[in-house]
Amino acid sequence: MLLEVDNECDNDDYDHAILKPPRVTELIERVRRTVVDGRRLLVSTSFLSTRVPPAAVIRASDFVLLHGNGVADPAGIVKMVAETRATPGYTPKPILFNEDDHHDFDEPRNNFTAATSVHASWGFFDFRRAGEGFDDGYQSVPVNWGISSARKRGFFDLVASLSGLEAR
Repeated sequence: MLLEVDNECDNDDYDHAILKPPRVTELIERVRRTVVDGRRLLVSTSFLSTRVPPAAVIRASDFVLLHGNGVADPAGIVKMVAETRATPGYTPKPILFNEDDHHDFDEPRNNFTAATSVHASWGFFDFRRAGEGFDDGYQSVPVNWGISSARKRGFFDLVASLSGLEAR
């Protein structure tokens, strides 16, 4: 089971020392000792926006979590993956963009295709933007879980295309 502890650990609103970057590796190690159904948890944490985690966090984590929020140019996504892999002490492990609010799914190059081109996964952070209605955004309550907007349709069409399936 994959688990993110302490989303955006460099968030100034956190007030406990173990939640802050200097001690977050201690938190990761504590959680890694947790066993569920005979298997230990696979653990990581993330940092705000475009920040690549420091070497100690990358070493302690079972996978590396990155955020693509704030990365307007898909080349920046590729650069973040390269920086992660070039970090001292990095060993081969999954790199996951678990949050990115960019779409441009109809463009030949976007953050999603950039991440997958360098063998990183990509997670769509789809919040409802100002002026949008109930049918827009998967991460704004209340949620319409259907494919009910052009942005949602664009995402799933691209997933189908990348998977070798025909878009609907």
